[in-house]
Amino acid sequence: MERKYFFKTIIGLSVVLAAMTGIVILIDPFYHYHRPLKNISYVSGADIYVNDGKLKHFDYDTLTIGTSMAMNFHKQKVDDIFECDSLNVFYLGEGFKVINEGLETALSTHPDLKTVIRTVDPIWFISDVNWKGRESYPEYLYDKNPFNDVYYIYNIDVWKNNVIPSIAASIKNGFQGNIEEDGFGNDELTGKENVLKLYTRPEKELKEVTKEETDEFFGYLRQNLETNVLTIIREHPDVEFYLFIPPYSICWWDQLNQNGTAVLERRIDMEKYAIENMLQYENVRLFSFFNNYDLICNLDYYVDDIHYSEDVNNLILQWMKSGEYELTKENYKDYIAKEKAFYTTYDYDQLFGEQE
Repeated sequence: MERKYFFKTIIGLSVVLAAMTGIVILIDPFYHYHRPLKNISYVSGADIYVNDGKLKHFDYDTLTIGTSMAMNFHKQKVDDIFECDSLNVFYLGEGFKVINEGLETALSTHPDLKTVIRTVDPIWFISDVNWKGRESYPEYLYDKNPFNDVYYIYNIDVWKNNVIPSIAASIKNGFQGNIEEDGFGNDELTGKENVLKLYTRPEKELKEVTKEETDEFFGYLRQNLETNVLTIIREHPDVEFYLFIPPYSICWWDQLNQNGTAVLERRIDMEKYAIENMLQYENVRLFSFFNNYDLICNLDYYVDDIHYSEDVNNLILQWMKSGEYELTKENYKDYIAKEKAFYTTYDYDQLFGEQE
């Protein structure tokens, strides 16, 4: 009797586990096994859980990729402006290395990929070449080991937060699909009042800029550019790379200025170095919007000191497509000179007159 009960228990447990496996593989909220099914309304996970699956299994010939500065590139806008079939992937709180790893995945799985639109963020110029924003990652979603997929298939959080909600949403929508895109959007988060509320202005100081520190910073930048930006460009000469330096707000520049004019000027010198290196390649089109002062100085476009609304993302797409604010070997020195003149003489104090 006990033996019979034991075998029934084993069989019952096997059926349950098999059913769970089948459901997760079928729904696949993290796109680990296949592209999304058209009739499922997905409740998917955060960027680190879905990006690898998207890059491997989605169909696209154009990729927008980067930090949170790329968050509000919506597929329909990219498709309309660039006349393409696009995918947007962004990495919150990550730097050059993780973005480059995502690019490597995309290019290895999509040999017909023709266009990459990528952020090149100055905030990560001074970071270790191997720096990652998180202490741990769901490696079971990234590696090729099928056995550790148990952490995905039998994960109670995945079931509670993604599988069951996806099934419920699909039933509610009549199995008509509907994948929602993330983003800040145009809402009450944007605007000068909110930006200044979130921004903590540093005390004014004249920080000493030493040659040793400057050499160290440029070493970080040189390694990051070579390993995490330029190598993949060289290896894929048939892919057109639209690289852009995101337009952080005037508050970001204020922070540099508060540390001292020499600190601000060094940042611009690092930008110049990055520009010179990226412009070496024929398959690169490079853009910066730091000379669009009407944008940079209008905090109504921003969510905080660096993040902007989706209206700005749409403008960036239009500007890149039309060639506005493009940097070339012929004009970048003039761009740098004007940038340095503007941001070293700007009246930053007037931004905070009402708050102080």
